[in-house]
Amino acid sequence: MVNGCAWRALPSEFGPWFTIFQFFNRLSKRGFGAFLQQRMKLGHTAEAVFFDSTHCKVHQHANGPGGQKNQGIGRSRGGRNTKVHLAIDGLGRLAALPVFTPGNVSDFTAAPKLTGRLRNTAGVGDKGFDSAKIRHGLRARGCEACIPYRRNVKIKEPYDEDLYRARHCIENLFQRIKTFRRVAMRFEKTLRMFAEFVTFSILAVYEADELWLPM
Repeated sequence: MVNGCAWRALPSEFGPWFTIFQFFNRLSKRGFGAFLQQRMKLGHTAEAVFFDSTHCKVHQHANGPGGQKNQGIGRSRGGRNTKVHLAIDGLGRLAALPVFTPGNVSDFTAAPKLTGRLRNTAGVGDKGFDSAKIRHGLRARGCEACIPYRRNVKIKEPYDEDLYRARHCIENLFQRIKTFRRVAMRFEKTLRMFAEFVTFSILAVYEADELWLPM
């Protein structure tokens, strides 16, 4: 996960590469990554939830025989990308399940899945979420909408600027998980397998910062 090498290039000390791949692939197919995501969703009751997305460049090794259809790969100005959308609390704990989209999908399109289950909190996002529909949806669920407006907007909604300054916490999380090269650049052919590596990178942050709730 750290160096992003091909499965075939795994050091021989670990054993046959195909055995390791099959073990990881079977865990993924049985929903182990989804199970971890559910366990890590601890920030949904926080006083403020911060949401944003980041692009992960797609390596040529991610080209598979099935093509790019339904694999979360899209072309943006930076080339072929997969976009990772996260919602977290101020400590870096997940407040919603991660959302994965092609790189050319806007934050506005992914917002309903990312913020649809938030209740009684402050939703903090950047200008990519500047939409009356998103604000009204948050308020209908008892949430404060802390989203700055674009310059060309005629009706400028007020927002808590002091709270917005704390939004760097989600940028910090993106920076930390991208220290793992296999997340910073997508090497996996399927979106399912790429999502597993993103999940494990977030898990590493949980372990390092002791973000688990006490039993």
